[in-house]
Amino acid sequence: MAASPELGPGHFPVAFRDFDLRDVFDQTEAHVVDGNSRNFVVEFGYEKARIAFDLGVDDVKRLLDQDPDERHYPIRWINIWDSDAQKGVVAAIGDRYGFSPRLLGLMTASRPQQDDTRRQRDRRRPISLRRGHRDPEKGRGDGTNGTFPLGRVSRPGLELNDNLALYLQVKDTVNYFSTDQTRKAFCIGANWLHKRPAAEFEHHRTSIMPPKHWQWLALCNNHTVLSIHERPSFEPVPEKEDEQRWRDAELRSMRSHTLDVLLQLSRVGFDLYKENPLAQISVRESLRKLPLHRQDLSRQQSGMSLFTNSELGSLADEGTSNLFYYLFEDYVAAGPLKTAERELENATHEVLENTRRNKTSKSSDIIPTLHYLSKDLRELKHLFENYRNLIRKIMTVGKVDVQPGGQLDGSRRFSLTNSALSRFERLGDRLQFLMLNTIEGFLEEIAALSTTYFNLTQQKDSQATARLTRSATLLAKLSVFFLPISFMTSYFSVQIEDLYLYWTAKTYWYAFAVIASVSFVSLFFFSRLLMFFSDVLDGWAAKIADWSRALVRVITRGVLRGDDDNHERM
Repeated sequence: MAASPELGPGHFPVAFRDFDLRDVFDQTEAHVVDGNSRNFVVEFGYEKARIAFDLGVDDVKRLLDQDPDERHYPIRWINIWDSDAQKGVVAAIGDRYGFSPRLLGLMTASRPQQDDTRRQRDRRRPISLRRGHRDPEKGRGDGTNGTFPLGRVSRPGLELNDNLALYLQVKDTVNYFSTDQTRKAFCIGANWLHKRPAAEFEHHRTSIMPPKHWQWLALCNNHTVLSIHERPSFEPVPEKEDEQRWRDAELRSMRSHTLDVLLQLSRVGFDLYKENPLAQISVRESLRKLPLHRQDLSRQQSGMSLFTNSELGSLADEGTSNLFYYLFEDYVAAGPLKTAERELENATHEVLENTRRNKTSKSSDIIPTLHYLSKDLRELKHLFENYRNLIRKIMTVGKVDVQPGGQLDGSRRFSLTNSALSRFERLGDRLQFLMLNTIEGFLEEIAALSTTYFNLTQQKDSQATARLTRSATLLAKLSVFFLPISFMTSYFSVQIEDLYLYWTAKTYWYAFAVIASVSFVSLFFFSRLLMFFSDVLDGWAAKIADWSRALVRVITRGVLRGDDDNHERM
């Protein structure tokens, strides 16, 4: 991107351009969605804003040697795309703000892209076929049979120890976060969600969880905010979809929130978000209510016993705090709740339709749906609990420490203003009362729906059993009805000359009519009496069996006793 150099605060050449110009604004949007872009730096106040793209290591070092211009550009935002590919830039930033070697190592410990794709694809495969699965009978995978060794990553010349491999595995979970604090900066790292690209073809969806990406945010002591994105982890491209279009769309979704914040730092972007209140970022606009110079902090020596952030703050404090907050606030994670609500409504309809006699729902459809929906909601609950814990940590660190006697704690050189702290507090309340409570309600509804489904299934099974019992009873009664008739027919069919010579057809049919009538009356009017006699006979049979067993035991004892007497006589 061509740019005319502009002299910065320390008169060093930096390729800054006026961010309020329309052509620079358009180029900024194109830069953010470009996969080959490396970084950008924005410096702004209420009156002016300027931006520079793709700075090299030397440019970043010269930039960091100078604090932001307090009068015109008091706030600085440094954004890094793919920290693993810009280790020199990240190292320069870490050296300026006192990042530990461990933190710098974690910021640049991204997996290669091909391994990210394989890892996402393996989640849909059977456990025994997944890369990294270790067979208990064979020990640790060695990479020769489709397994992925934890101690090694397919990047030339780089060996991972067990601790780093374990960290990369843990970071794959959505509910993991990291915090670090130095004398010059406070840094957090967490997974953020982004929307899945719109598919041109219909695909089978197995999860309501959107894809995720890892981002580091840092609040520094010289009114600087850092946002460091690790190497993108793309999902596998669905079948029939154009791979390049899908990758570009997912990259744009991954950077969409950063783009929303960035564009609203330009006057050209103020009007673009008027119709979308949830996407409005009040960073630069909010600065017009504050003076353009630092507030006089001489009141520290006036004997006041307590200071508030607004009294100790400045235009730069307000802008830096709000910028840090809005980079943290991203409502994409709330999207799965709407999807979960729709799926839960569909599942409820399917379960309640199961009460209809002619409606049969397949357990193979309902049970997996409820299971995976509950699993995704629990994972989403852990993510929001992670954000809530991060907010508590930020609010604890961001408060100004005041020593006894009204003096500021000299070890603390950065803080959040009251407005930003209030926003974080409200965000924490929304996470609890809207997100987490909604998820709890969904989980309880899923549990109740599962119980209802199994109760309805059991009820239909009981009804089917009752119908089967009635059918068997009817068949038994019909058998009993025809049994005397069958006996009579067999009797009339015997080949005894003294009998059949005197039988006629009328004799047979008279006997048939009498026996059929008696059988009908016996079945439908004396069935209980028959059951009574049947129970009595069963009781007699049981008593006779007990008497017989007792008699056998007595006889056996007598025989044995007789044998013993014979042995004694002998």
